[in-house]
Amino acid sequence: MHRLSFLTAGLITLALAGCSSEPLRRVDALTASPKPLERSVEQARYALAATPNCCGAFDQLPFEALDAGFAGDVLIDTQAPAYSFETGKSFFRAFALPAGGPSFELRLYSQAGSSVLAPNALLLDSRMRPTRLLDADDFTYVPPTGLKGDSLDARLRIDRSQPDHPGNERYLILYTSDAQMAGQTVLQHPAKAYAKALGNEPPSIPDPVAKHSPVGVIRLVMIPDNAAGSTVKGYVPGYSIGQEMGNELPSAPAPTVLPETSAYYRQAIDAALAQKNLERALRLADEATRVGDSGAKGYLLERIQIK
Repeated sequence: MHRLSFLTAGLITLALAGCSSEPLRRVDALTASPKPLERSVEQARYALAATPNCCGAFDQLPFEALDAGFAGDVLIDTQAPAYSFETGKSFFRAFALPAGGPSFELRLYSQAGSSVLAPNALLLDSRMRPTRLLDADDFTYVPPTGLKGDSLDARLRIDRSQPDHPGNERYLILYTSDAQMAGQTVLQHPAKAYAKALGNEPPSIPDPVAKHSPVGVIRLVMIPDNAAGSTVKGYVPGYSIGQEMGNELPSAPAPTVLPETSAYYRQAIDAALAQKNLERALRLADEATRVGDSGAKGYLLERIQIK
């Protein structure tokens, strides 16, 4: 894959090995994004039903490597692979996130017009275990601003402050679900946006509706912590974030804890207790339990009794 300057004018396409139909398009930050696919929602649904499953498990998906700092458009069309997720069959794109480097923020913008792909974003750790799921509750409709059009937006942080930690999130899958495809998104009418910008009363006219489709374009932007001005302190493994966001995956099997994971949590619990931060120690014990360390709470209790 060639590295391309983000300052290059115009639209530049980037084809990655293992996928068809130009799945990624790296674009200039000042260039308006391309319009969503023109194919009708009904045609796209028919194509999805006729497309065979590409794979039998997550570890067989065609993952594409993303460069650190990537900014571009992810095309999910009828040429994309299809997979039967627990939430239904869907076209998808799957990515391997940078393993090293700084922690980064991941921003997702699903572009809306007459239709929109209402995304799910599933994150996996290095052993292909689900860590987080962003769905309808996490993607929010945002009206046009500047050169950015209507879109369903979400943002999340990928932690790399402990590069070798087994809980690090390494993979991202973008797709949709049966429930999402059955819905629609009400967009803000351009005349209303214009009136609001002028400080006037918006006209009483109906807003356009974007039907949810199996296909669409999702703009993906990776921003390193130093560029995003992040103030996050302390390492937060992916498994803990899914629970806190209300995106726990009850169907995911309980993971087998690695010795280094258990050691990490015990060291973190000791550090929290040394700082007399019992609340953090309790939260760490809960996180450790969720990733499979059933002895973490007992260890915390012993340490409290010793003190």
